[in-house]
Amino acid sequence: MVKEKEIEKINQCIADLVYEKTALKKAYNYYHGVRDAEQFRHIEENYGIGVPTSVGFTPLIKKHIDVLVGEYLELDPELQITCKDDETVSNIFRDKKLKIDKALYEYLKKYLQNAMVNILLNNQQVINDPFIEKEMQRIQNEIENTYVSDYEIAAQNILAYIKNSRNIDLKNKMRELFTDLLIGGICYYRTKPKGDDISLEILNPLDTFIDRNPNEFYLNKSTRSVVRRWLTREQILTEYADELGNEAEEKLKTTSSRRNRDTGAIVVRSSGPLYDPKGNILGNPHEQTPGILAGRELHPLFPWDESGSYNYNNSELFEVFDCEFIEWDNKQKRNVLHNGVRIGGEIFITPGESKYYFQSRSNPKDVSINVNGMFFNDKNGQPYSLMMATMSLQDKYDLLLYSRDNLIATSGTVGDWIDIAHLPVVLGVDMPERVMKWQAYKKNGIALYDSSQEGAQMLNTTFNGFDDTIKAQSIQAIQIAIDSVEAQASAMTGVFAEKLGQIEQRDAVSNVKVGIHQSTLLTKQYFHAMDLMYKEVNYDLLNEAKYVYKDGITGTIILGDRLVKTFTALPEHYTMTDFDIHIEDSAESFKMREQLQASTTELIKAQYIDPVDLVEIVRAKNMTQLKRYLSKALADKKAENNMLQQLQQQVEQLTGQQKQYEKQINQYEEQIQSLQKQLANNSDRKLDIEQQRVQIESKVAQDKKDYNDKMIEVKEKQVNAEIIQLRDGNPYNDEIRDV
Repeated sequence: MVKEKEIEKINQCIADLVYEKTALKKAYNYYHGVRDAEQFRHIEENYGIGVPTSVGFTPLIKKHIDVLVGEYLELDPELQITCKDDETVSNIFRDKKLKIDKALYEYLKKYLQNAMVNILLNNQQVINDPFIEKEMQRIQNEIENTYVSDYEIAAQNILAYIKNSRNIDLKNKMRELFTDLLIGGICYYRTKPKGDDISLEILNPLDTFIDRNPNEFYLNKSTRSVVRRWLTREQILTEYADELGNEAEEKLKTTSSRRNRDTGAIVVRSSGPLYDPKGNILGNPHEQTPGILAGRELHPLFPWDESGSYNYNNSELFEVFDCEFIEWDNKQKRNVLHNGVRIGGEIFITPGESKYYFQSRSNPKDVSINVNGMFFNDKNGQPYSLMMATMSLQDKYDLLLYSRDNLIATSGTVGDWIDIAHLPVVLGVDMPERVMKWQAYKKNGIALYDSSQEGAQMLNTTFNGFDDTIKAQSIQAIQIAIDSVEAQASAMTGVFAEKLGQIEQRDAVSNVKVGIHQSTLLTKQYFHAMDLMYKEVNYDLLNEAKYVYKDGITGTIILGDRLVKTFTALPEHYTMTDFDIHIEDSAESFKMREQLQASTTELIKAQYIDPVDLVEIVRAKNMTQLKRYLSKALADKKAENNMLQQLQQQVEQLTGQQKQYEKQINQYEEQIQSLQKQLANNSDRKLDIEQQRVQIESKVAQDKKDYNDKMIEVKEKQVNAEIIQLRDGNPYNDEIRDV
């Protein structure tokens, strides 16, 4: 009973929502340069006259759309993450306070250790230093202004990892999404798990159908969606093998499906015959028949059937409808997302409640469908398509080009009217031979006539000459109309010639700047819509990461040409958190980036930054990188200038000291010269003193010699007296008296 109810819901979604989007299909054909072959058939009829009359297709708006998409992708906007659920915000405040307290504790601990050492060593008293209070306030303010929580860091790392993921290919997917948005005013996408990774699928607007909620801006707030796809048996089994039962799988293998989808191929008319694979001519070979000739090859997807007709249906492709719808669950008292799949018209997959969908912690009763996107609506609620709004200009543009080219193709030359009855008979028997010979003689300066021939005239012309050449004014008038259409297209899209690079040498620089500025202002609404989609895609990818990487993730992020960062995001930091994603206004970012990059040359001339930093500044992908590179370049230059100033001051101080030393050296040299003069003046006196010293020393030596000689005589006399006393025999005569 439950399964039958689910099947009924699936069929009801398909019946209510699926329809052929003819107008949108025409818009895509115009973008790709394809027009209905019968649209200008009445203009191309030329009644057998062999002049080129086919109205070609020269894309007019495609380059405008490509410029807008390419310009936005070049901006590479930087995303900023914030948390919005109460529990996470409370945790962030707590973590911030703990970090501030820890930083203040570490600083005070270091300060107290130094103070105690000084007190113990120097017996100093504790002094209340006001600098400490200021330093603690500075540390607190710095952490307050620069604090980034682990929750925000984990989300930033995951988004950066997704951005660099080759499997997701985010930049190419965003290019496709933005192109859909500008062509049809509609774009769809969905995120879903793919094994152990995340898948971002850009859905074809022609095959995606939404039961839009008129009270919500975002499409994932709709209640129902149907995505139509065309898959082979192998693709169906690869994706749904675990959910298909044995009976459904056998039915899939034995059921043939007719492909009713319009392939977008244009059936043209050709004058040649149409052949079947056996080489037999189909129909009348002399009549124009519908076929796929004119340079087109037979594609194996469109085989010939048994009757010899060309079959546009392929039995190998199945029409697969992937449906989602939201229902209220009375037991759980909340909305529940259901999904189901219909393959062909008989095979159903009814899992019931979806395996995964996301609920906000702030509003747990509400759910969203997995299909998301945007309607670029006007006030009437209709999607605004650049291509649909400019289709009439495209047709007018092609008709003007057709008129110009056809006018040139049908232009003739200057010539004469000739009465063929009066051509000389001697030139030949056949009339064409006479005309050709007569023209040949005339080109060589001889116009022959036969006066003996009956009816001959002096001048073989009945009327004056004719002039079928095209005047330059006619071509110029059409070219002016073509330029007017191009200008009108630029006024509607906001992409002027300056933006397209169609700048002529005579254009002044100021005019080019004004044109680019006007383009930036007029295209701001498109960039705002792209900003919104870029944020939504990243938001859905981040939510998908909560399901796929529920156990945490460790990955690498490319930071530049050589730098690689390895990160680890713990599950408690992102799986249970409601995030908000913010982005700078891309139009303002583009304008500011252009101004900053243009002023870089002036900064180099003024020597505020080094030319070496120019490479990184020019290669900056977004405003965040550009600001970081410029700030770093300015800071490096400022530090270099400060160092140069300090060195200059040191040089000046050394120069002053050098002058002082030179002055002292001069004084010392003067003193040395004075001493040298004194020494020179005292040299003679020194010699006299030396001679006197020598004389005195000689006299002292002589006196000393005389003294010694006298002493010797005295000693000799004493010795002789002692000898006499010892010999006289008187014992009491033992003292020697001086004589």
